[in-house]
Amino acid sequence: MNKASPPPLPKRPLRSRLRLPDQPTFRTFIRLCWIDILTQLLCTGGAFLIYKFAPIFTPKHFPVFPGMETSVVGLRFGKPYLKEYVSTLVSAIVSFVGPLVVLLGVNLGLMRSFWDGNSAIMGLGYALSTATLFQAILKTFIGGLRPHFLAACQPIIIPPFPGSGYQSIWHTPDSVCNGDEKQIREAQMSFPSGHSSAAFAGFGFLALYLNAKFKILGNPNPHHAASNPDRTKEKTEEKSSSQASHWKLLLFVAPWLIATTLAASKVMDYWHHPTDCIAGGLIGIVMAHLAYGMVYRGVYDARVNHVPREY
Repeated sequence: MNKASPPPLPKRPLRSRLRLPDQPTFRTFIRLCWIDILTQLLCTGGAFLIYKFAPIFTPKHFPVFPGMETSVVGLRFGKPYLKEYVSTLVSAIVSFVGPLVVLLGVNLGLMRSFWDGNSAIMGLGYALSTATLFQAILKTFIGGLRPHFLAACQPIIIPPFPGSGYQSIWHTPDSVCNGDEKQIREAQMSFPSGHSSAAFAGFGFLALYLNAKFKILGNPNPHHAASNPDRTKEKTEEKSSSQASHWKLLLFVAPWLIATTLAASKVMDYWHHPTDCIAGGLIGIVMAHLAYGMVYRGVYDARVNHVPREY
């Protein structure tokens, strides 16, 4: 007689199948992470309020004289007022959602670890929110004239009263500008570039994450000879000096290319000078490295840079 086939195993609910092995309860997650989430929200909200409503603290002086449109001043600050190629909202979404999708994809496809994914997402939030607040404060307290400042200002070329400085030609926007007040205020917040800082914070963090998970830079084997007595010095050196595949280089530089493109778009649409974008990019890179080192046990040390820190 043929043996009866065993009954099929009951299918697990979708929620159970999607649950990660180390996933805690929602209450535990909130208890451990609420202060980090709140801090990120406060940083982002504070940056938005500062950027939109804070007054310009340092008056921007610029010379006003007949023929200024063809002078060095006009060539530097007299570019046409164009619509942004990449708006602030789009830049913020791309700089967060783009890296987030890749982080989640790598985690769910390879590690399937809740706490590793949580560290990656929290680190991304650390980098972006801190860089955003940092550059918003600098814009308000330091700032600078954008390349399209004169187009937004529409200055009175022959002011009815003298200014200050040499030959009394130096004026401030509130004394000679006839343009839209919001555009004039915006045109004094050139330094540093917020698009650049957000792009390099978000995509810079992603590049560091990909480097750690795929061991693009550094020793691909997480053990030194001293920690493994069975491995000879020669074998360790041979393993650590092995050549990485070219696709890993492309994987590592792709986020940097996206960040550079987003930053360079602000030079092309005359909303920023190159120095603004360089400064913003440096802010983002620094924040990305600091944030990564706070949520993982190393940045470039291949032995530990893939291991999340514990709560």
